[in-house]
Amino acid sequence: MQRHRAELALTAITVLWAGTFVVIKSALTEIDPSVFVALRFGLALLVGALIWHGSFASIDRTTLRRGSILGLLFGAGFLLQTFGLTETSASTSAFITGTMVAFVPLVQRITHGTRLRGTHAASIMMILGGLYLFTSPELMGIKLGDVQTVVSAIIWAVYLVYIDTWTSEVRNDTNRQNALVVLQFAATVILALLSMLLFGLTGHGDMPMALSSSVVLAIVYCGVFASVIPTFVQTRFQQYTHPVRAGIIFAMEPLAASVIAVAIGAETLSMRQMLGGGVLIAAIIVPDIIAMRRGE
Repeated sequence: MQRHRAELALTAITVLWAGTFVVIKSALTEIDPSVFVALRFGLALLVGALIWHGSFASIDRTTLRRGSILGLLFGAGFLLQTFGLTETSASTSAFITGTMVAFVPLVQRITHGTRLRGTHAASIMMILGGLYLFTSPELMGIKLGDVQTVVSAIIWAVYLVYIDTWTSEVRNDTNRQNALVVLQFAATVILALLSMLLFGLTGHGDMPMALSSSVVLAIVYCGVFASVIPTFVQTRFQQYTHPVRAGIIFAMEPLAASVIAVAIGAETLSMRQMLGGGVLIAAIIVPDIIAMRRGE
């Protein structure tokens, strides 16, 4: 029963995450990407600090260092993904982002020297083929937004490897886990502010002082319902299910994002994109299914 509840909870937050692609894509017509990220995670930081204020006392030098590194990876991934959404579709962004799950074994091979299984190597090859089909690049015409999103997926793969390593060391210390979350939100806000200073506002210079109601709702949705709540749910419930099973559930985010985008009439998918999306989903979940059957 506990595992069933946990998997329902993880499925619910996957749908919440999926909804962000369409919401952010719409908001970016009115607000600069750096400003949106700063406001989104500024709100998440405020809410997280209020909820987990008791965790601040547990922040030592090691926690601060690890939280800052995780935050830089976390923030860089979100900034690149958000900038990418200004030039690519919500569905394309979601599918490319989902490939981070399959990049993780390659990152582990590089950073920890773990063996790269044949299934994972095949998965990476399938990702390349799926990305080609889904993004439909013409000769010399690959979109910058697609490239930015691929880089963000690789960054998040690095993030997943290190957060798995470092949170496992504080598995029984809830305060330090919560402190790491708050530190990540803080680092992301700082990174977004630096991005604003370095790159300026891309065509939306008046938006920070004139936020529309739709942009405010997008910030609240992404800051609270797609950042703070999922983080709490994942921390609370993922321990009750197998990590491979959790990975398969999270891998359904791209499909859910595309279904949402098509259902509300925001986008349409070509047959080539549907085929590419199917290849990407297979690349993400097949290695995990094989590992589950082997008991790995």
